[in-house]
Amino acid sequence: MADYSDKQLKIGIWWVTHRYQLKKWWVIMLALADLAVFLYILFNVVVILFTWGRFIALPSQISQPIVDFTAYQQANAPQNIQIVDTELIPVVGQPQTYHLITELKNPNEKWMASSVNFHFKVDETDLDTETTFLLPQEQRFIFHYTVKSAEQKPKVQFVIDSIGWQRIESPAEEPKLDFEISDNKVELIPIVGDQGTYTSYSTRVTANIKNNTVYNFWKVKFLVVLYRGNTPVALNEAIINRFGALETEQLGISWGEEYRSVTNIKIVPEVNALDPDMLYSDVEF
Repeated sequence: MADYSDKQLKIGIWWVTHRYQLKKWWVIMLALADLAVFLYILFNVVVILFTWGRFIALPSQISQPIVDFTAYQQANAPQNIQIVDTELIPVVGQPQTYHLITELKNPNEKWMASSVNFHFKVDETDLDTETTFLLPQEQRFIFHYTVKSAEQKPKVQFVIDSIGWQRIESPAEEPKLDFEISDNKVELIPIVGDQGTYTSYSTRVTANIKNNTVYNFWKVKFLVVLYRGNTPVALNEAIINRFGALETEQLGISWGEEYRSVTNIKIVPEVNALDPDMLYSDVEF
């Protein structure tokens, strides 16, 4: 007979007295495990039943675009050109004859109006169609000279017929207009008659204009408007040729008529800075 230690005897006695209880707990644990597996399977079946409709619709949803391109295009489409003001200016010494002036604004940062087809309408008469452009965020005058009207108080309307847009992907990298205008003044110049006396006066505007950009322009047109209060009383234009980068030029422009009490002078540049043909390099001289 083998010899057993006290510890082994105690373990044997404990096993004999508790084996039925251990078997009972083992059965209970297996039953709980089976129940857990059953509940897990039941839960997944319920989930599948309630989400089956969305599950079978998933392939068609995957094929649909996430981005609403229609909304994107509408949000990024160019805004309309704004007509700030349109007015008639009576021509001095010519009854029922007028110059027309309108002010336009392109509110878009990333869109250039490369071609704006427009016409003026005086009373019920449509004038000829003309074309201009507007750089991104540019605000500029449009002139039309010498229009006759049979009406004592004619009405003028500016009509935009069509616009051709050009998207500017990187506005910060494109040339921008930056002309600094200083020392602008208006003078009345005496006109000497045949008898050597002053018979009347002409009007002259001068200003210093600095090209603050790093671009050389073949030519820049400057639109000049004289105001008496808020009312434009005269308009004219002048061109500066070969306006180099960082250069300062003097603008001088004259009218044969006398314009007194001028309270404001507006000088606005007109040049398509995004047209490479309008720029030149110093090495070309």
